[in-house]
Amino acid sequence: MVSEEARRVLWDLNPWWKEPPRVRPEPPSFVRHAVKDLLNRLRKPKGLIEVVRGPRQVGKTTAILQCIRDLIHAGMPGRNILFVRFDLELLRSEPGIVREIYRWHLDEIRRDSTDAESPSLVFLDEVHKLASWSDEVKHLFDTFAPRIMLTGSSSVLVAHGGRESLAGRVFTTELPPFSFREVLEAWKPDLARALPPRIRFRDAFEDGLRESAAAFERLRPQQKHSLRRRLERYFARGGYPRLHSGEVDDDRWADYLVQTVFENVLGADIPTLFPVHNPGLLRSLYLWLARHSGHEVSQGRLAEELTAAGFPTNQPTVGRYLHYLVDALLVREFRRYPLVKRSSARAPSKFTLTDLGVRNAIFRHTPSLFESDPTVLGPLVETLVQGCIRDSNLNVYYYRDFEDPSNRRSRIAEVDFVAERPDGAVVPVEVKFRKRVDHEDLVGLRLFQQRFHPSNSIVVTRDRFGWYEMDRLLFVPLEAFLLAF
Repeated sequence: MVSEEARRVLWDLNPWWKEPPRVRPEPPSFVRHAVKDLLNRLRKPKGLIEVVRGPRQVGKTTAILQCIRDLIHAGMPGRNILFVRFDLELLRSEPGIVREIYRWHLDEIRRDSTDAESPSLVFLDEVHKLASWSDEVKHLFDTFAPRIMLTGSSSVLVAHGGRESLAGRVFTTELPPFSFREVLEAWKPDLARALPPRIRFRDAFEDGLRESAAAFERLRPQQKHSLRRRLERYFARGGYPRLHSGEVDDDRWADYLVQTVFENVLGADIPTLFPVHNPGLLRSLYLWLARHSGHEVSQGRLAEELTAAGFPTNQPTVGRYLHYLVDALLVREFRRYPLVKRSSARAPSKFTLTDLGVRNAIFRHTPSLFESDPTVLGPLVETLVQGCIRDSNLNVYYYRDFEDPSNRRSRIAEVDFVAERPDGAVVPVEVKFRKRVDHEDLVGLRLFQQRFHPSNSIVVTRDRFGWYEMDRLLFVPLEAFLLAF
């Protein structure tokens, strides 16, 4: 039974039940590209449960309101839509509350039977705060077949519950912090309008990135100068939207990121679900990865480093804690290409932070993107670049092997990232953020080309643009690369 007080809260949360229906307050007009894809799926009468994962404060609740707004504008009756926020304790106080709210919505708000032509749409925000939420959602989906979208303040909680009880029923959308292009499109639209059309990373397997970079080269010098200035700011602060919307003062952005990520996620969200017996170790591990973003490391070496730093631990514990950080989308892990048949904790992986601004906020130091030592900038630029190497059905690795795999005395060949499609096609991406790129700088990429024969190869540079047809090799400036996707 839904209490009278809970009913009043639900009416306040769902102003589209009233006439005329409207979303209040009106959400921002800029819609992220991943949310557009999500909305297209929600318009269909049937589909899987949509799970939206992302760190705190990247716009998951905003995504819900934008979906509701667009669905209503497209003609969907507001009474077909149910929005519940479980950060409100009143709405999570009783067992089976999801089923009770849904039945009440059908009987008192819709007042008609659901059918395939007019399904209910159920949006459950902060769902991880509800006990046994995954069992309730499973029952709702299997029994009534509404369209369902779930979000949670901590992606690690949504992911964990979804895998345990909703296997085969969910489609997951990741909402990482905003990309550089999204920041411009949301808050500098006049500047963004000059950019070439957005592409997806899968287009880099063909000619999409080359055409986009060539169009970028044709921009006026003053436009490129403005874009470079904005890139310096993005390099320093990262992609959390409130750092660009004006909601956080310029002198408080670092404090905001430390509180949001370092204190709330590491200190509260992850330990709420997982057995973090040593919170200090978890923080120390994150700090180590922040200092060494873009580096290859094994779990065994990490255990040794942390033990030497005063946090005695072992490889299995480090492996579990790494899993928590990756699942929370704070850290991204890349395994070596090609994958061996059996993975081992002894095999090293490459780790980057998901967002560079968090690293800069913690250490209160940001090198100048275009004036600092290239050896310092290299791993940090890699952290920027990895955020763009994402797409549906795309795996991303890095490459490191002996020039002659049968001879361990031969030189090492390395490539920063390798994107692989399901059909096995690959595109290597090498970062060389320096004023001059010599032939010797590309030895690893050349060896990779000889061994795996990619259709295209990409070198992300400081300024250089060029396409070499014979080698299928594209040199693309960092700004052009980041703004293509």
